[in-house]
Amino acid sequence: MRLSVRRSLAALAISAALFLAACSEATGPNGEKLVEVADDVFNPMTRTISAGETVMWQWKGSNQHNVTWTETSGTSNSPTQNSGTFTRSFSNTGTFNYFCTIHGTATSGMRGSIVVQ
Repeated sequence: MRLSVRRSLAALAISAALFLAACSEATGPNGEKLVEVADDVFNPMTRTISAGETVMWQWKGSNQHNVTWTETSGTSNSPTQNSGTFTRSFSNTGTFNYFCTIHGTATSGMRGSIVVQ
């Protein structure tokens, strides 16, 4: 492979990695960690935060979605909506799984998790 092609591919790979890192670190207006609710996908699918932080799901697509927790600790789910936001604070460590009841289940489709360290 030519040297210029290798350099171009390396630059492209670095740019993509930096873009993905920036997307995964997006924050809301009050420092909330953002998760985008797009059409039929949560982005990022897994978000790692520290105990005591808040996550904000922000609707970006045109389809209706919701955030429904697989845990049964009395945590409230989001309403089904196609715009707006939903927030939840996490004080305990662990992995908290959720899904959209319209486009997924707890084990397939539109689902995600918050890992609290």
